[in-house]
Amino acid sequence: MRRIKKQFKLRFEPLNSEIAPLNSEVAPLNSEVAPLNPEVEPLNPEVEPLNSEVAPLNPEVAPLNSEVAPLNSEVAPLNPEVAPLNSEVAPLNSEVEFLRLNYESLQMTNDK
Repeated sequence: MRRIKKQFKLRFEPLNSEIAPLNSEVAPLNSEVAPLNPEVEPLNPEVEPLNSEVAPLNPEVAPLNSEVAPLNSEVAPLNPEVAPLNSEVAPLNSEVEFLRLNYESLQMTNDK
Protein backbone atom coordinates (compact mmCIF):
# COMPACT_ATOMS: atom_id res chain seq x y z
CA MET A 1 0.00 0.00 0.00
CA ARG A 2 2.83 2.39 0.88
CA ARG A 3 4.53 1.56 -2.38
CA ILE A 4 1.40 2.45 -4.34
CA LYS A 5 1.05 5.72 -2.45
CA LYS A 6 4.70 6.53 -3.09
CA GLN A 7 4.36 5.77 -6.82
CA PHE A 8 1.21 7.84 -6.99
CA LYS A 9 2.92 10.71 -5.23
CA LEU A 10 6.00 10.55 -7.45
CA ARG A 11 3.90 10.46 -10.56
CA PHE A 12 1.31 13.10 -9.78
CA GLU A 13 2.98 15.64 -7.50
CA PRO A 14 4.95 17.19 -10.38
CA LEU A 15 1.67 17.61 -12.26
CA ASN A 16 0.12 19.34 -9.27
CA SER A 17 2.88 21.94 -9.29
CA GLU A 18 2.10 22.64 -12.96
CA ILE A 19 -1.65 22.69 -12.48
CA ALA A 20 -1.88 24.75 -9.29
CA PRO A 21 -0.77 28.05 -10.89
CA LEU A 22 -3.34 27.59 -13.64
CA ASN A 23 -6.17 27.44 -11.11
CA SER A 24 -5.74 31.11 -10.28
CA GLU A 25 -6.07 31.93 -13.98
CA VAL A 26 -9.09 29.70 -14.54
CA ALA A 27 -11.07 30.55 -11.41
CA PRO A 28 -12.04 34.08 -12.51
CA LEU A 29 -13.23 32.73 -15.85
CA ASN A 30 -15.70 30.37 -14.18
CA SER A 31 -17.89 33.28 -13.10
CA GLU A 32 -17.98 34.51 -16.70
CA VAL A 33 -18.70 31.10 -18.19
CA ALA A 34 -21.28 29.83 -15.70
CA PRO A 35 -24.09 32.19 -16.83
CA LEU A 36 -23.61 31.02 -20.43
CA ASN A 37 -24.13 27.32 -19.64
CA PRO A 38 -27.95 27.38 -19.91
CA GLU A 39 -27.63 28.88 -23.40
CA VAL A 40 -24.83 26.59 -24.55
CA GLU A 41 -25.91 23.22 -23.14
CA PRO A 42 -28.93 22.81 -25.48
CA LEU A 43 -26.58 23.32 -28.46
CA ASN A 44 -24.27 20.43 -27.51
CA PRO A 45 -26.23 17.74 -29.41
CA GLU A 46 -25.94 19.87 -32.56
CA VAL A 47 -22.26 20.73 -32.09
CA GLU A 48 -20.85 17.39 -30.97
CA PRO A 49 -21.34 15.62 -34.35
CA LEU A 50 -19.52 18.51 -36.06
CA ASN A 51 -16.41 17.97 -33.94
CA SER A 52 -15.49 14.86 -35.94
CA GLU A 53 -15.79 16.88 -39.16
CA VAL A 54 -13.77 19.82 -37.84
CA ALA A 55 -10.97 17.91 -36.11
CA PRO A 56 -9.31 16.72 -39.36
CA LEU A 57 -9.18 20.35 -40.56
CA ASN A 58 -7.21 21.58 -37.54
CA PRO A 59 -3.77 20.83 -39.04
CA GLU A 60 -4.69 22.92 -42.09
CA VAL A 61 -6.27 25.74 -40.11
CA ALA A 62 -3.76 26.08 -37.28
CA PRO A 63 -0.98 27.59 -39.46
CA LEU A 64 -3.45 30.19 -40.73
CA ASN A 65 -4.10 31.51 -37.22
CA SER A 66 -0.78 33.34 -37.24
CA GLU A 67 -1.79 35.07 -40.47
CA VAL A 68 -5.30 35.91 -39.29
CA ALA A 69 -4.47 37.11 -35.77
CA PRO A 70 -2.77 40.36 -36.89
CA LEU A 71 -5.76 41.17 -39.09
CA ASN A 72 -8.15 41.03 -36.13
CA SER A 73 -6.69 44.24 -34.74
CA GLU A 74 -7.30 45.93 -38.09
CA VAL A 75 -10.85 44.59 -38.47
CA ALA A 76 -12.08 45.13 -34.90
CA PRO A 77 -12.23 48.95 -35.16
CA LEU A 78 -14.39 48.62 -38.29
CA ASN A 79 -17.09 46.54 -36.57
CA PRO A 80 -19.09 49.53 -35.27
CA GLU A 81 -19.22 50.93 -38.81
CA VAL A 82 -20.02 47.61 -40.49
CA ALA A 83 -22.58 46.20 -38.05
CA PRO A 84 -25.35 48.68 -38.94
CA LEU A 85 -24.84 47.92 -42.64
CA ASN A 86 -25.65 44.23 -42.12
CA SER A 87 -29.34 45.00 -41.73
CA GLU A 88 -29.26 46.92 -45.03
CA VAL A 89 -27.31 44.25 -46.90
CA ALA A 90 -29.16 41.17 -45.67
CA PRO A 91 -32.43 41.89 -47.56
CA LEU A 92 -30.43 42.55 -50.73
CA ASN A 93 -28.86 39.09 -50.65
CA SER A 94 -32.14 37.39 -51.53
CA GLU A 95 -32.74 39.88 -54.34
CA VAL A 96 -29.27 39.29 -55.75
CA GLU A 97 -29.77 35.52 -55.60
CA PHE A 98 -33.13 35.88 -57.39
CA LEU A 99 -31.53 38.00 -60.13
CA ARG A 100 -28.63 35.56 -60.49
CA LEU A 101 -31.02 32.65 -60.96
CA ASN A 102 -33.05 34.62 -63.51
CA TYR A 103 -29.88 35.53 -65.39
CA GLU A 104 -28.75 31.91 -65.48
CA SER A 105 -32.19 30.86 -66.67
CA LEU A 106 -32.11 33.45 -69.46
CA GLN A 107 -28.63 32.34 -70.49
CA MET A 108 -29.77 28.73 -70.68
CA THR A 109 -32.75 29.82 -72.80
CA ASN A 110 -30.52 31.84 -75.14
CA ASP A 111 -28.09 28.92 -75.47
CA LYS A 112 -30.86 26.68 -76.85
